Amino acid sequence: MAKRGRKRVLERELKYWELLGNGVGAEHAEGPFWSTLDQRLWWVDITGHRVHCFNPTSGEDQSWNVGTDVGAVIATTRGDFLLALPGGIVTFDAITGSVDPLVDLESDMPENRGNDATCDSTGRLWVGTMAYDRRPDHGALYSVDRDLVVRRVVSGITIANGPAFDEARGWMYVADTGVGIVYRFGVDISTGEVSDQSEVFADLSNIGWPDGMTVDNDGFLWLAVGRDSSVHRYSRTGVLDGKIDLPVTNPTSVAFGGSEGLSLFITTSLYDVAPCDRASQPLAGSIFVDHPGVGGPPSTPFVFS
Repeated sequence: MAKRGRKRVLERELKYWELLGNGVGAEHAEGPFWSTLDQRLWWVDITGHRVHCFNPTSGEDQSWNVGTDVGAVIATTRGDFLLALPGGIVTFDAITGSVDPLVDLESDMPENRGNDATCDSTGRLWVGTMAYDRRPDHGALYSVDRDLVVRRVVSGITIANGPAFDEARGWMYVADTGVGIVYRFGVDISTGEVSDQSEVFADLSNIGWPDGMTVDNDGFLWLAVGRDSSVHRYSRTGVLDGKIDLPVTNPTSVAFGGSEGLSLFITTSLYDVAPCDRASQPLAGSIFVDHPGVGGPPSTPFVFS
């Protein structure tokens, strides 16, 4: 089965993608999160200040305005959600729409905001930051444990995206979109400890912007590549194994989901498309779904102590 899946991925030059829903999209869609708790796709519109929830059964997309840039949405096992906002992590109640502070991150740096976020299999949160003006080396990657202890695990990042984990091999992938490089670190998931040394896994500085990512069931990395109109799939040795071409310039992130984990959801951006090019990209900002022939684990919710 795995070999057949990889073969189909290598044949991705054809446009097998579909649009999610009927006109579901945003200015700067990001952070797709497939929740197994409600079988829905959660995602954010960063510059539109909205949290979205798509119901694949009804085709309805519901959204809430949270009043500021929102980098990511993560479900929790107690039924609410975490949002990455400027200054830190907040809880979000989808029933009332209320937002409450939870964890401080760089509140002393108003020039920064929360960006991409994910949870590892233990329910630990990992969240990156960046400067609004994208100044070099001004962002970082943090971990937030179940007891809400915060650790700064990687410093000197320009735009932190990811991370994604190959837990079987003790690897963590982190993209610095600002310099166009994906790094690979050693990580101990049981403790959250990250190695001091990293390696360059993929250098896309002459191709585009490495953005959001996920690891599939074969241990291969899927990476949204802005300015390249595509999603890349890399082997564990960093070899480009497959590619999904899209009709928009800037895909922003990817996540596996669906009832069997075989759907790849792809968010895209209109915000980063030059105004003179927007008429030629009517689908920019849309959410796409592809069925590449290989699956991946669903998004993991945050677990409180």
